[in-house]
Order: sequence, then C-alpha cells, then structure tokens
Amino acid sequence: MESEESNCEENAEPMAKKIKTEWVKSYSDKAFLMMTRMGYEENKGLGKQNQGRLEPIIAVQQDGRKGLGLKADETTITLESWDDTTEVISLPEKFSWINNDGPDALQCAESDIVLGPPKSTISDECLYCDPNILKNILEAKSEFDKLNDNELRRARARSNPFETIRSSIFLNRAAVKIANIDSMCDYMFTRPVDKNGASLLHMNELLYFADICAGPGGFSEYILYRKSWEAKGFGFTLRGPNDFKLDKFVAGSPESFDTFYGVRNDGDIFFKDNQDSFAEYVLKHCKPGVHFVMADGGFSVEGQENIQELLSKQLYLCQCLMALKILRVNGSFLCKMFDLFTPFSVGLVYLMYRCFDQISILKPNSSRPANSERYLVCKWKKPNTDCICKYLDHVNDILNEAKNDVLEIVSREDIAKDKNFLEYIVKSNNEIGQNQIIGLKKIAVFCRNVQLKETKQSEIRKRCLELWGLPDKLRQPPESKSYEKLLAEILGEWNDKHLINSLSTELTSIESLQNNIHSIYDWYFVPIGRCETNINSCSFFLCKSKGCLLRYNDSKKWEPVEYIFDVSPRTLFYGEIVYEYTGEGRTQTRICALHIIDAVMLGGIDIRRLRLSERIRLCKKYALSLNKPFKDTNVGPIRNKRLYKLRDLSTFFNDMTSHVLKDNSSRLGLSIPFENKFFVPGGILLLCEICSNFFSSISNSTHKLYYFDIRTKTSYYKDCMPNDIQNTLYASFRNSFQRRLLWKWTNLMQVEEQSKHREQYLLYREDFKAFIFNKEKI
Repeated sequence: MESEESNCEENAEPMAKKIKTEWVKSYSDKAFLMMTRMGYEENKGLGKQNQGRLEPIIAVQQDGRKGLGLKADETTITLESWDDTTEVISLPEKFSWINNDGPDALQCAESDIVLGPPKSTISDECLYCDPNILKNILEAKSEFDKLNDNELRRARARSNPFETIRSSIFLNRAAVKIANIDSMCDYMFTRPVDKNGASLLHMNELLYFADICAGPGGFSEYILYRKSWEAKGFGFTLRGPNDFKLDKFVAGSPESFDTFYGVRNDGDIFFKDNQDSFAEYVLKHCKPGVHFVMADGGFSVEGQENIQELLSKQLYLCQCLMALKILRVNGSFLCKMFDLFTPFSVGLVYLMYRCFDQISILKPNSSRPANSERYLVCKWKKPNTDCICKYLDHVNDILNEAKNDVLEIVSREDIAKDKNFLEYIVKSNNEIGQNQIIGLKKIAVFCRNVQLKETKQSEIRKRCLELWGLPDKLRQPPESKSYEKLLAEILGEWNDKHLINSLSTELTSIESLQNNIHSIYDWYFVPIGRCETNINSCSFFLCKSKGCLLRYNDSKKWEPVEYIFDVSPRTLFYGEIVYEYTGEGRTQTRICALHIIDAVMLGGIDIRRLRLSERIRLCKKYALSLNKPFKDTNVGPIRNKRLYKLRDLSTFFNDMTSHVLKDNSSRLGLSIPFENKFFVPGGILLLCEICSNFFSSISNSTHKLYYFDIRTKTSYYKDCMPNDIQNTLYASFRNSFQRRLLWKWTNLMQVEEQSKHREQYLLYREDFKAFIFNKEKI
C-alpha cells in the first residue's frame, strides 16, 4: 500500500511540473524565456539564494467600506421581497405650517448659551424625537457600512420611486428640488404674495433673490428658468471646484445673476466680514433687501453620516444669519438641513420661527427618502430682527474661536414653554425619521435582492413633472443657429428688409413738424447720442448667444460689437452705443455704454405688440436686471432711454446741466440716475404711441382726452372705448418705429433758450416750444 502511494506521488510530481511549465509558457513565452536567461529555475524563488515566495500575490479584495479581507462572494444574496404597502407616496406631499403669533422681536441673552466639549455621537439626543426612531435610524445607517458605493447607488436607483426624474432640464438635482418645493408652497418664491394675497412685487420691480452656499447653482437656474430677466440674483458660495457654473446654465440665462465672494474673496460664510460685505453689496442694489434667500450648503461626511448634524451646525447657523441680514420685511427663506435632533439645531430653528410669521419643515419627494435631508421654509420675515442677528454673530464668533463647542443657544425651558413649537418639531422629526427608516430598509432589501425594481418610476416621473410645471424632456445644450435663422425666428411675419432698413424722418423746419405731428398727446421722445463713438448711429442689436452681440451697421450688414456687453440671448432691440462720462475737464474719464431705445424681444420674451410706454418700462426692467453697477469689470453698462412726453420738452431741457468736457468745451449733459456719470445728447428721437389711423386731442367741452378714428370719423373716450377698437389703438414696435422722427442737433445754438443766429434747414428749441404751445391752445 505504501509503495503504491509512493509510486503515485512520484508519478504525480513530474506531471504537475509539466502542466505548470506548459501553463507558464502558454501564458507568456517571451517572459518565461527572459526569466530563464536570468537564471530562473522552476519551483525556486526569485532571488540570488532562490529565496522568495513561489505563489503569486493575491490582489487586494477589499470591497468599498467593507472590512479588509472580506471577499465579494461573502455578500448575502437573497430573493427577499419588498412590501410596497409599508411605503406611502403622496402627490403632492403633505406638510404643515406653524404660525408665530408672538411679538416681533425676541430678547436673547448670552446666559442661554451652553458651552462644552464637542460631541461625537447623537445617539442620546432624544429630547425632540422618539428614542426608538433615533435608534432605528442610526442602526439602519450603520448597515450600509457593509456595502460599497456601487452597490448602494445601484440599489438606491432601483428602489427610489422618484429616481428617474433626476435633474430634468437643469444643471443638477438641486434645481428639481426647488421646483418641487416652489410648487408645494404655491409658488411662494417665484410669485411672492403678502398675507392678503397681494403681490409683493411693486410696479416695475425685479424679483430679487440670493443663493448662498449653492454652487454650482441649480437653485438659481430654476428661478431664472421661471422668471428669466424679470428676476435678479446674487450668489455667494465657496470658490473652488464647486463654484457657480454659470457657463453651464441652459434652462435659465445667467446674465441676471451676480456673484460676489465677500471681502476675503473666498466665499467662506463662516467669517463675519464675508457675510457683512456680501450683505452690503446686495443692499446697494435693493435697499430694502431681497425678496427671498435660498441656502443649499452641504459637504461630504462620508464615513460620518451618523453625526452629520454635529458637523453641519455652524453651516446651519451662518446660512440663517446671512438670510436675516439681507432679507426685506415679508421676505422668505429656504434652507437645506439634515437631522434636527440636538438642542443647538432645534434652538436655531426656534429663533428663525420667532423671526418669521410662519415656518415649515418639509421633505420634498425629489429629496431621496433614505437620506436625512429636509428643508426649513420661513415665510414673511418680521421687522426688528437685528437683535437676533447680533446674537447669532456672537455665537458664530465663539464657534470660530474653537475653544469650546456651543451645545445650546436657546434655553430648553423657553422652547418647552412654547408647546405648539415643541409639538411641531417632535412630530416633524418622528415623521421624517420614520419615512427615512423605511427608505433605508428598502435600499437594504434591494441590495440583497438584485432582481427587485421599483415599477412605478416612469408613472411617478410623469406625474411629478406635470405637478411641478416642468417639461418631460432631457437637458439639451442650446441649439446653435445662424443669425439669419434666429432673426427670422424672432421677427416672424415682420422678417423683411423694410423694417430693418427703414430710415427715420428728420425734422428740419417748422413745416416738417406740422406735417408729421398731428397731436402732441400721441408722441414721446428719447434723447440720443451725438455719434461720438466709432459706431455712428442708432441701429438694431441682436444677441445670438452668450457673448455674441451683433449690430446692423450702415452698410446693411450684421457685424460683431467690439465692446463687451452682457446681453441675454434671443434679444432684438433698437439702440445705440454712447460714451458716458465721469468727472470734468482734464481728469474726465469715459466708458462705452449700450442704451436701449425700443425692443422687439428681450431674452426670449416677445414685447413687440405692447404699447410704447409698456415696452419702455420692460426695457428699463431688462437693463436693470443685466446691469452690474458696483462690479469692477470690463463689461459695459446697459441702460434704457428715459421716455419723455413731447409736451414735456421743457422738463427735458431743465433736466440737463452744463458739463466741461476734456477739450474744455461746455456741453449739456443728462445725469445717469444713482451713478456719478452723465452722457451728452446730440438730439432727440420721437416715437408715436398710437396707430396712424388714430390721433388724440383734448375735448373743449369736457377737457378730457379723447381718441379720433380717422377711418370711421368716430371719437372715443378711453374709458368708453369698445375692446375691439382699444386693441387696435396702440402702435406696435413696427408701427411706431417706421414713423419715428429725428431732431438732430448739428449746431449748439439749436438748443439755446433764444438763438441769435439762425440757419436755414435747422430746427431750433424755440420752434419746438412754439409748436407745442400752439397745439396745446387748440
């Protein structure tokens, strides 16, 4: 028996050597040959003394955050099923507000601040939630330490009913979340109203907002998608890889968004001087403050998910503090938060509750069910919140000193006295926590059973997008079009050479005034420049895409504008480039500015058929949205021309003051409102507000303005005019543009009160005054 075994062993050894040699040679003949030449012998180690291991080193098989040595095939794979009845989906979501009917101001005392060593766990923070819910959340989160990131992502994507909504047409998922919340809250951000339901936007006022800790800017892209240039945003975020990506804004144009990074120029919100400098910058543009603030701060807490709230406490505080510094009375605030179990977080929410009329803590469907993310929504800021700002500034100073951690900022007794708030915060933590536990368990089941898939994703995606008012399509880059195609698209039925090439009628005599102006009540005018730049006259401007502004030149061709102006795409207007001056005499400086006279389309919004005064109003709003007067850049300012009534010609001349130019000549100039600049007019352009088949006059019997229809020989008072007549009364852009009149000042004596020397074929200021006076008498 022994000899047979020995024989088998002897026969087995050379056979194994043969198989091994053949395998090595088949694996790499060249490598084996090189090793043999260097002295390699089979079954001996690699080394001078044949030392070294004989078997190859096994590759590291660590899987994600699983322990070292755990092999992939050790993961439990089951056919476990998921009970859909445990998950409740509400479309739209159910949430509630809590009203603050207390006094406007809250007195905060330093004695309320509790200091102590930093905490490393929240497992004992059960004061504002059910202990079992907190315990189950932490245990469910800990289960994921056994899974790698790929397993988690795949299971999360398959299990989340809302996952396929993704980022929709926007830069990232954050934009969809604010769209979801805006819809939930009756569009309180994009259509803000007061307690009586009246709009908080005054006449011709932009919707001002701030987006803090919000790079790359998904929140702002959504607001600009909804409001276009009728909103103006201010952005503050950390510089670096997660900065605002304005060049990637597709759904909303970024020209109405203004970034500012604080006095340190780093966007770090933890520093008071950065906060205050940003607040100062914002309030220069809108003195009462912005209409709403959005805060979306967060950072990676990989491996520390269970203490995300502790790590984020100063970020919570600084976002709330910044909002209070820049919000106007009745303004609103949205802030992303995570867990709200600790006395510090609950105290901060309590302070915000006391600063606003209403607050809500909500979890939108677009926020993944398994995470701890939630949003604090604060509506209608109260006056007199300065004391809370100062108090939170003090708390932030303590946190920045890092000598002690701040554990509480509002006494537990004060919170306990407000039973409504206490009940609300406990109920919110329990409800969101319970749903989070279900979401975490669902992902775990989907990890163990890779065959499971949420079947309602497609249906829910469609319903949610409809509910949130978003298109059901994928994000696409803007289509690149030639200027000819874009112009044809914008002009539509007006796309002919007659409009673009039409010339103004020049006023050269009293007769030309009388022949072209039947009623002074129908005509308005704007001041125009004196052709001092190398772009010599008023002309059409077309913005094809970001950074591509074209001008229709005197040679009847479109050419790029050599100066930089931040105009939004899909814009067509009539205007001019003029010099704006600062200072007097030899120290005078000048810059090129773009002045809008009238427009067909502004940033994709068609205004051509609105009445003249309404078009000019929107041009003013458009210019205000794009302009960045307090930023030192090489981008030129954009203005709208001020519209004067013709019968207010004397007011126009009274608005002008004498300025000494660099060549020591004296000229009448118009000041730029709110800026220490002026520009020198070289004439006026007259535009008629009503169609050519109407004119207006003052009734001799009633002394009221009436309109006369030349075709039907019928008179109408405005308040008694039939709708079909009223709809045809006001001139469109084309109608008023093709009838425009030009009074050009080729001689300075034309604008003097009384001209001593008159030239033939020139119209003088005194002629205009006499014409207006005579028309008013009639």
